[in-house]
Amino acid sequence: MSSQYLLLAICGALVGLGVAMFVRAFTVPVPALGDALDLLSGRSRPTAAACRPAGRPAQLVISRLARGPVALPTVDLELTGTAPEAFLLRKTMLAAGGVALIPVLTALMSVAGVALPVAVPVAGSLALGLAGWFLPNRVLKEDAAKARADLRRALCSYLDLVSLRRDASEGPTQALELAAAVGQGWEFRRIRAALLEARVTNLPPWDGLRALGERTSVRELVDVADIAATASVDGASIVSTLRARAASLRTQLLTEDAATANTQSEKMSAPVALLSICFLLLFLYPALIRLIG
Repeated sequence: MSSQYLLLAICGALVGLGVAMFVRAFTVPVPALGDALDLLSGRSRPTAAACRPAGRPAQLVISRLARGPVALPTVDLELTGTAPEAFLLRKTMLAAGGVALIPVLTALMSVAGVALPVAVPVAGSLALGLAGWFLPNRVLKEDAAKARADLRRALCSYLDLVSLRRDASEGPTQALELAAAVGQGWEFRRIRAALLEARVTNLPPWDGLRALGERTSVRELVDVADIAATASVDGASIVSTLRARAASLRTQLLTEDAATANTQSEKMSAPVALLSICFLLLFLYPALIRLIG
């Protein structure tokens, strides 16, 4: 009996360790000094995943994985400000926790007298391990889609501000920089950082916007850079072009929001129908029992 209690205690400790790993993967760690300075300067988006993993051995292992055969979604990582080491650490922790959870549950069931074939825990461990490995990719993709939509919305306001600056007879470079200095969100901080980087490297500001658009896969930023470059070369008026681009971008965003709302409404119809059917069965159950009896 004492050996069974000892086995139960060991299994409980392993379950607690797995739960702690899962919770640790989704908690906000203390950011490193370099990441905190980047957040304050606006060079990265303020997300919890931007914090680097603690511990030099973990950093070495994760850095080797990042340079190895593991394919990283670099565009989404750049857009959300997520460190590749933190992303790989989360994937590794979730995969390890998923693999270790099934053997612990199998040991608990064997102590309770329930025997399972060997193939069942092996298949369950592989399935949970794969799910834990690919789950951060899904979460990162959703976060990047939201961030990309927020950046497009901020770009609409930015285009209006640039057009107002151009109405005041300001040059393309001055209009782009002064318009970016108005906003306070992370989107405007990223734009300001791109313009500042272009100035430091002695490049025109539209090249900084083009580089930011290519790094984040926001094609609209590249379009704005092309419009500003055309104005700087030909000296043409771009006020009407900027306003037309902002109006078309707003229409596109409204269309996407409407499509998303329709999709969410369609997803809610199935649970509502299922609840209605269950309520109808509960309501008719006594009458059906009387008829059968």
